[in-house]
Amino acid sequence: MDPAQEEEDPKKTFERHALPAVDMLYRQAMKYTNNPFDAEDLVQDTFEKGFKAFSSFKPGTNLEAWLSTILKNTYFNQYHKAQRRPKKLDAFSGDYSDSKLYQAGKMNPGSAKSSEQAYMDGLISKDILDALKRLPEERRKIFIETAVDGKSYKQVAEENNIKIGTVMSRLNRARTQLKKDLSGYASLPKLKAE
Repeated sequence: MDPAQEEEDPKKTFERHALPAVDMLYRQAMKYTNNPFDAEDLVQDTFEKGFKAFSSFKPGTNLEAWLSTILKNTYFNQYHKAQRRPKKLDAFSGDYSDSKLYQAGKMNPGSAKSSEQAYMDGLISKDILDALKRLPEERRKIFIETAVDGKSYKQVAEENNIKIGTVMSRLNRARTQLKKDLSGYASLPKLKAE
């Protein structure tokens, strides 16, 4: 194949531009899934969706940020879909007691927790989660992307199509509100002088 045809091949063009981002995407996927197999699947799904939508990518913009957004949206779509599914019994354990079968039959599809949600529930206290939920959506999103996901202000600004100053402002307001809401959370009781 001559070089001119290679440039015309969308698959090769996508691979040439997107493959350097695979390590960054895998690290991000590991933060979300905390499981190497799920992270690999998530990166693979991201590349598949990215390739299908590559014609809508604007040349000259940040491809890593674009793929990162696809990965994040894919993860959260899968996460919400998993929350709506009823809990399944472990097919490998062979442990099908009457009580487990009864409980599985009673399970409300909306009440099943994904392993990620169960992990987060055990990791973060209810007070902190409640404080995060009280943040306005735009501030919560910016806070999570910068403080939790570890993205740079520039990357968050590009992904959300806003200015860096807006990112900094929303983050500052989110931190201020969280600090106020959680002021008593980590305070130590005062010791009385004897």
